[in-house]
Parts: sequence; C-alpha cells; structure tokens
Amino acid sequence: MRLTKKRALAIGAVASSIALAATTPAFGDGSPPGGTGATAAASAPFATNAPGMKVGTQKFPDGSGPIYEYPAFGTIGGFSCEVTTANNGDLITDEFLGNKMGRVDPHTGKTSEIPLDNAVGLPGGQNRGPDGDIWFGEVAGNGLGRVDPETGTVKTYPFPWANVMVTTGLDIPSVINTGPGVSFDTTWAKDGKLYFTMIGLNAIGSYDPTSGEWKKYDIPTPLSGPVAMEEGPNDTVAITEGITNKVALFDVDSKAWKEYPIPTTGAGTTFPAGLTVSPDDRTLYFGETLAGKVGRLDPATGQIKEYDLEAARGGPLGSILTNGLNGNPLSNPGQMRFGSDGKLYIVNGTFTGGGQLGQLNVSTGEYHEINTPTPVAMPCDLNNTVPGKMIFASFLSNKVAYLNIPNTVDVSNTYPRFG
Repeated sequence: MRLTKKRALAIGAVASSIALAATTPAFGDGSPPGGTGATAAASAPFATNAPGMKVGTQKFPDGSGPIYEYPAFGTIGGFSCEVTTANNGDLITDEFLGNKMGRVDPHTGKTSEIPLDNAVGLPGGQNRGPDGDIWFGEVAGNGLGRVDPETGTVKTYPFPWANVMVTTGLDIPSVINTGPGVSFDTTWAKDGKLYFTMIGLNAIGSYDPTSGEWKKYDIPTPLSGPVAMEEGPNDTVAITEGITNKVALFDVDSKAWKEYPIPTTGAGTTFPAGLTVSPDDRTLYFGETLAGKVGRLDPATGQIKEYDLEAARGGPLGSILTNGLNGNPLSNPGQMRFGSDGKLYIVNGTFTGGGQLGQLNVSTGEYHEINTPTPVAMPCDLNNTVPGKMIFASFLSNKVAYLNIPNTVDVSNTYPRFG
C-alpha cells in the first residue's frame, strides 16, 4: 500500500524488530516510495543495446515501449518469474525450475545467478523484505527461503507442517517434508509477517521473522486452490481461489475471511490468477485467465465488474485470427500491475504458452497488446516500483525485460510493502 507517514512508521517498526534498522535505510527517511532498491535502479539509464539484448518492434498507441529484453540467464529452462530489486539496484528474479535467483544489472545488462540450497525447492512468489533480503516460498520444499542478493547467503525456514500437499489427518513425522504444490505465492502484511498460500492444506500461513512463530488460517471454501496472493485494499491480504472461482480478503487483525464469487464461471472456473490493489486503495483487480477477462472487486459493495479483453480484441474469432501465431490466440491474462502512467499492465499467456503484454485503461476500458521480442516467452510477473518503467520476467525465455512508460501518476500505493 502507499508509503504514507503512517505506513513509513510501520515499516520502520518492522525493520527495528528484525534488528536490521541500524544497517538498512528505513523507508520514510526521505527515500522515494519504491525503496532503496528502486532508487538505486533508477539512478542511471537502463541498458538498451548491451550484448545479448533483444528489442521489440512494437509500441502501445500512447507511445509506451518497445520492450527491451536482457540476455537469458545461464540455466537453461530456469523459468524466471517474479522480479524485485536489490539494495544496489540489481533486478532479482526467482528461477522456478532452475532453483536459483537470477540477477541483472539493469544499467549494463550483465546477468548472473545465485544457487539456492534446495536443489528441488521450486522457488516462487518472492518479495523484498524489510531488511532488503529476498524472501520466497518453496513450492516443492515445504518452507520459506531468504537470500541476500548481494552476498548470496541463503537461509531456509521449513514449515512446521509435514506433507502439506495432502491433508491426511495422520500424525506424519515432520522429517517427511516432500509435499509439492505448497507455497505458490507470498506477501508481507501490515503486522510485519510474511503470508503465503498453502494449496495442499487449503489455507494461508504466516511467519513472524521476529519471533519465529508460524500460523495457519483455513480458507472457508473447501478445495479452493489458493494461487495468487497480494496485499489487498485497507491492508488486507488478498488471494485468488483458482479452483472454486473466487477472490478472497483476509483481515490480519480480526482473522476474518470474506469471499467473493466471480460472475463468469465458464467451465466451472475462470482460474483467477494475478492480483493488484488500485492506486486509491479502494478496489482489487484480478485476472480471469481462462475467461479472457480482468475483474475489479469493490469490497465496500461486494460488486465485481469485468473487463472483457476478448471483446476488445474483436471477439473470439478475431482474437484467434489476429494473435494465433504469437502464442496468444486468447488473451489469458495473469499477473498485473499499475504503471506510473495510471494504466494497468498485464502479462498474457503465462500458463498457456503466450507472449504478450497487455495495457488496460481501467477508466475507459481501452485495451491494447504488444508482443514480447522473444516469441512465446510466457511472461510471468511484473515490477512497477521504478517510476517510468514496467519490468517483468518470463518463464520460457528465462529473461527479465522492461519497457519505458510515462511517469505521470502516483501508483506507490500499489507497490509491494517493502518495494
């Protein structure tokens, strides 16, 4: 949420509690809302023609773009996804299948990798912590991880729940920590805890880095399939329920849930994935991957409005004819972030072999797309904390990319809590 004075004080308190405030610049000390890493990244121009870079040929109608792709990481098939910043301005991405962290110097285009301790952990859902370290979930490792992107130091935090892929009701020894499909996404919340999805337990969990305490909160709907997680409006924790076709908000103070069914059902679910709060902190946007729509939830009324991306493409037939060759016969929207131009940027085809970035004006409904320089890149997630840039990483191309956009609107409220 926006780093106002109130929030800056909260962030400072969290940093102090982790005993790192003495060495880590606290937000609210005059730094821009993106935090130390975003400030360092913005301190010099991003590379445009470094060795190995590729440049797209398309721009959005408003002139934003083209897309610049940095060289691929050395691990073939690494599947890079989320992007955040290190304190020195490097761009950090989790390589889901490579079990590494990819690192890009945005000013030179130089890439490198940080090996993680668990060779089969499947890191995902990374977020920058209050200490500047990168925290992440291990989808197959039944735990959380933490890496210092500048030193490469890695620490893991095993879940106290064993075999959490399947709830058996049996007292299984904690050493049997082998359940895959667990912590798919994470977010920091206002209480200073790291929250994470637990698909196998149909719950979300929290970890307090100060006390080491773990908590589990069951989702009211059985077999909901919690996939994406972000901070929601009014400091809630928001999730998508990919199987039961809902979005939900969790109040970290009262521990109460509110679930909202998505109007479009399709073949039972739209597979909602991708979340972001609006710049004014009033509404929640989410992608309906299988329906080709973007939804907007107003928690005050419980109403959901849907933007039909397929209709904006000219209907299903026009969509297929126009976009079939680039891997996106349908839009298949996933993760999304508001850019510093006030428009909503969306990765298309993350799970369906696509390669496009969408741009939605949520005020007018106007929608456009441009292709990634590498075809069928499968763009995964975005970072909007550097004003004037939209940064993203792609699964199949295993690259980090960016495009230049106008810097005219304050969207710092939509940033992850620690940048």
